[in-house]
Amino acid sequence: MPNEYEVELFRTAGFQRKTCPSCKTPYWTQGDPPTCGETPCKEYDFLGHSPMKRPLPLRAMREEFLSFFESKGHTRIKRYPIVARWRDDVFFTQASVYPFQPYVIDGVVDPPANPLCISQPCARFNDVDNVGRSGEHFTMFEMLAHHAFNRKNKEIYWTDRTVELCHEFFTDRLGVEGKLLTYKESLWEGGGNSGPCLEVILGGAEVATLVFMQYKDANGNRIPMETRVVDTGYGLERLTWVSQATPSAYEAVFGDMLTYIKRAIGAMKIDDRVLGEYSKVAGMTKIDSFADVRAIRQQTAQRLGLSVEELMSIVLPLESAYAVLDHARTLMMVLADGVVPSNSREGYFARLLVRRGMRAFRTLDIDMKLTDLVTLFVQMYMEDFPEVFANRTDILRLLDVEQRRYEETLRKGRDTVRRVEVELKGRGAAQIDADALVELYDSHGLPPEIVKEFAEMPVDVPDDFFTRVASRHALVAPKEAKVHAWSGTPPPSKLRVYEDMKKQKFFAKVLAVEGTGVVLDQTFFYPEGGGQEADHGTIRGYDVIDVQQIGESVVHFFTVTPSNLVVGKRVKCEIDWDRRQRLKRHHTATHITLGAARKVLGNHVWQSGAHKGEDEARLDITHFDALTADEVRKIERLANDIVLSDRKIITKFVPRELAERKYGFRLYQGGSVPGAKLRVVEIPDWDIEACGGTHCARTSEAGLIKILRTTRIQDGVDRLEYVAGAAALEHVQRESESLAAVRERLGVPANQVAEAVGQLQEEVRELRKRAEISDRRTLETALKEGAEASTKVLPLGDRTVEVHVSRVGAARLWQGTVNPGNAGDLKRLAATIIQEGGNVVAFAARNGSGSVLIARSVDVALDCLAIARTAAAELGGGGGGAADFAQGGGPNVDRVGEALATAVSNIRDALG
Repeated sequence: MPNEYEVELFRTAGFQRKTCPSCKTPYWTQGDPPTCGETPCKEYDFLGHSPMKRPLPLRAMREEFLSFFESKGHTRIKRYPIVARWRDDVFFTQASVYPFQPYVIDGVVDPPANPLCISQPCARFNDVDNVGRSGEHFTMFEMLAHHAFNRKNKEIYWTDRTVELCHEFFTDRLGVEGKLLTYKESLWEGGGNSGPCLEVILGGAEVATLVFMQYKDANGNRIPMETRVVDTGYGLERLTWVSQATPSAYEAVFGDMLTYIKRAIGAMKIDDRVLGEYSKVAGMTKIDSFADVRAIRQQTAQRLGLSVEELMSIVLPLESAYAVLDHARTLMMVLADGVVPSNSREGYFARLLVRRGMRAFRTLDIDMKLTDLVTLFVQMYMEDFPEVFANRTDILRLLDVEQRRYEETLRKGRDTVRRVEVELKGRGAAQIDADALVELYDSHGLPPEIVKEFAEMPVDVPDDFFTRVASRHALVAPKEAKVHAWSGTPPPSKLRVYEDMKKQKFFAKVLAVEGTGVVLDQTFFYPEGGGQEADHGTIRGYDVIDVQQIGESVVHFFTVTPSNLVVGKRVKCEIDWDRRQRLKRHHTATHITLGAARKVLGNHVWQSGAHKGEDEARLDITHFDALTADEVRKIERLANDIVLSDRKIITKFVPRELAERKYGFRLYQGGSVPGAKLRVVEIPDWDIEACGGTHCARTSEAGLIKILRTTRIQDGVDRLEYVAGAAALEHVQRESESLAAVRERLGVPANQVAEAVGQLQEEVRELRKRAEISDRRTLETALKEGAEASTKVLPLGDRTVEVHVSRVGAARLWQGTVNPGNAGDLKRLAATIIQEGGNVVAFAARNGSGSVLIARSVDVALDCLAIARTAAAELGGGGGGAADFAQGGGPNVDRVGEALATAVSNIRDALG
């Protein structure tokens, strides 16, 4: 059986196939190396002695690669975004083949060129803990690649030509002696595909991987792919490092910028041998956690004849310098491509880098900020990636906001750690464990070393801390599938809504009926999709309340089971035209408003979600702060300017590869869109998106756009809710009627309503102030009275509450039940009582559910949190808070009395 790795070059150029005695892997070589040549079978031997003919900086190496493959018939294409918006299964582009998955590889669309070459920025966060420590790990790297897509009757090239081109690039273009290269046999698997591959080894380092993707893996079987793909990857940073033969990859990649930082921290005179030995040892080690890093340090110190402490005094400042440079470069790219730092999705990783970078600067103790470094990187990359320079204002503004937020987080950090320690002690914990530490970082932004600085308890820092944190956010949550009332697969039907958007009535043949659903042979009803609700209407008099696309079928759902729809018979269908008009106006208003938000707020604005209903619509956008009234006013004004400009709205189907090339990836505002063709909706010079919804023909048809409210729905995302057209008119009419009613009651003209309301509010505030003074006097009197058992009537907001007071040991216990009880009023009353020494409070309330509140003065030794939790268990729930002030609750409102009795009993036992 012929060896599938035995390519023409190996047969004709004197290559021998050997098996590595160390790792047992077969490899091909023109020389006579004793092993496969890759770590850990062999140490790096290029450090200080490059096998390439000349040292090349990053930019020159990139150009050498791309120009070489251009000269060999490949088309150079521009990079794709580092944020993989065309896919819904990943956040970031992690390899050069990602832009072509799944549609090009599955043969759905053609590649932008064939063959092609590219330098694709990629981001990976699975080993973020190793960045700066290993000598070679980066969170962002450029994958140089040449790809060929071989289809039936159109073969481009396969294994022979791929290896020939690779070998020629290294030997002819980079001047590597052929016998120094080895080609290790391997098998590549990923993303449901597989194929043989060759790993190209030089000087101990893997400098390229040549994958021959030819199988689709399904149910344990390998099925030949119709499109066989040459999927290569050459690490730009790795090649640059090998060419310069520097002691670490960071020295080669960051060059003058690293020199500047080294000079600032006094690290210019570090012996290259120290860093070189460190890189050699690290290269021989598979780094999974910080325990491996400690082993590397120990072994390196032994080689150098140093103690670990002496070694660390040398390399620790450099590790921080390497990390901050790496993170600044990655931030430049991800922020340029529209990521807003936040606590979710891709924004989480941007925030992770900002905070790790600021932490590294804190360690270095130099007068510099991340924004300074990112500015330098923008200047370095502006010629190769001009879009980075174009977005520099947004990049720096996002960074500045995030840095200020992190500084504020650190200022509040001590109190946060204290609260967590109290809660952990209440649970009997002896230390701040790994889970608590990850939660402190994830929810409060406090890294381990800051927690250790503030904590009184021991802190357990896991070796792979930041990898654990990143893994929490690495996977894209699958979208919940909508449950349809149809068993099995409905018959295919034809969706014709895009053929004639003006069709209101039509006839169609019934193909299938099941429950309340019906499938027709054709339909002009719009099925729910892209955030737009489905059309309503009637089919033979039955009310259609939902329309869903299920595979190749469109299913219409009724309010009732149709009794006289006969399969094979034609039926009359009519669309609710008023609803259709309202939906299309709201959908067009969404595109207009998104364009306005981007103009007002910046290029970092992307659609995070949307819903277009009959009565109103909403748009969720990425932004770093809550919208101000002035920003909302500007967005609304700009949106209505576009309405009044009466621009034509262009809707057309465009081949996917052409649409991406012509319009870019702003197309994917609503997420990934399947198919070989995209329906592109364009408002010229304003907004362009891949969108399947119904739209107006001109912007003027949307009518007035009125923003109703804005909300900060999560970190990094703002929601705008608005109405358009008839819905906007109805809203304005209701507002006008309400204003008229208020004006009439106040007896003032419309332009004096605000002033009159202000006067009323001032009067109410004065009355409340007097009432509060009276309530405070009543409470002070009660607190001064004796400690004998008694019942006191205390003020509680706008009412009173009976509280029983009794002596428990040296303390006074105040207990009572409120039906219903305002939680805020109860907390204020409890806080007032415990300001005086020697008091304990136990309150219960009924508000649809049951709740308890336990609090005590600072001089009373009582764990309120433990008591609140025990009482809340009676209510079928749990509790939270601190040792001096805690609350609990649960759904069992009928057991409020038992919960309070349990709390009082436990308090008496504790203080008795």
